[in-house]
Amino acid sequence: MKMSYVLVPIAATVALVGGALEWQMAKGQPSSAPVTPITASDRLAYEQNTIQIARQDGVGVVYVSVRTAARNLSSQLPQGLQEFAPFFFGPGSQQMVQPPQQGTGSGFVIDNSGHILTNYHVVNGADQITVRFYGDPKNYTAHLEGSAPALDLALLKVSAPQADLHPLPLANSDMVQVGEKAIAIGNPFGLESTVTEGIVSAVRQNPGAVQDLVPRIIQTDAAINPGNSGGPLLNSAGQVIGINTAILSPSGAFGQAQFAGVGFAIPINLAKQYLPQMEAGKQIKSSEILASRPHLGIEVSPLQAYPSNLLSQNKLPSSGLMIEKLDKGSPAEKVGLKAASKSVYLQDPSGQAIQLGLNGDVIVEANGVQINDVNDLRGVLDQTKSGQAVSLKIWNHGQERTVQVVPAVSSAG
Repeated sequence: MKMSYVLVPIAATVALVGGALEWQMAKGQPSSAPVTPITASDRLAYEQNTIQIARQDGVGVVYVSVRTAARNLSSQLPQGLQEFAPFFFGPGSQQMVQPPQQGTGSGFVIDNSGHILTNYHVVNGADQITVRFYGDPKNYTAHLEGSAPALDLALLKVSAPQADLHPLPLANSDMVQVGEKAIAIGNPFGLESTVTEGIVSAVRQNPGAVQDLVPRIIQTDAAINPGNSGGPLLNSAGQVIGINTAILSPSGAFGQAQFAGVGFAIPINLAKQYLPQMEAGKQIKSSEILASRPHLGIEVSPLQAYPSNLLSQNKLPSSGLMIEKLDKGSPAEKVGLKAASKSVYLQDPSGQAIQLGLNGDVIVEANGVQINDVNDLRGVLDQTKSGQAVSLKIWNHGQERTVQVVPAVSSAG
């Protein structure tokens, strides 16, 4: 079965079967026994906690609507190629217009100044962004204040009555524990203020569910569906632990995403790290994000990418990171790590030549974690505090040694 990760905004169009959408309720014989209403004192503490969070935090979740204007298809081509529009888009495409597009998602208020956090993919390319607050039918125009596209984060700003602004408290997502309660509030399929509940299923390295520069994600079985993107994932204290972003779809077919009990949220601490820059109106580049993170000053190749015969001929381990290059004066160079001086060049599946080192140091473990690819090493480094050393197990020519290296951290800008 093909599995795919699906980002979860939703187009505003709902297909109606037979021209109408009918809600059918199962019909049955009424019970002759009287029904005793459940009072607040009869509810389980677990239920009461969910009810309280839905009430107090639901007012801070907003309905995000986006619209893109109609566009001439030929105008999307580079200057000088527009006359070739029929070749790219078919006959008559010089006059072909892409109709206006609409979509919806979720977001949540983070302060009394009207700042709203959401996913970048919810608002990317939008010509108009509006938000609607809980209990207020009015649509308010919002603008994109700042963003970090490589982290799928966007910060909106809206001018709205203070009575509509209910900031949600932000948790310390580093303290999230597997098994704790997780509550998602958002607008799946355009159904406003929908509350779903589950647990934190895992806190893991990003398996490719969201942008590559998001190192770790929170996995939950709380139902997340198209339209939940940008909404909060909350703990039992009503604090935001993550931003709901993607789901794992078993269908893998476009337009047929369905919840399968595996949803993903970006940890809120990652957003907090870059909030000051986004509030200053900055679009944060990937290079700036990488420079602001702990790094060793190395370029590497994963041994998993090596052909098996190349590994055996050179007596290399089956996994680890071959050091291809060391930056001068880098933390790795200072502790005596060695880059490969002998390499081979192979073609990757796309036909590009790639360099594979043969005799450099190989990083096989970091802080006791087996290293198979770059994301494994990045996950360890991203959890390293400033000034803290990382223990690396190094393999070279059949010998292993352990070195302690303190990663460098540049300014986040």
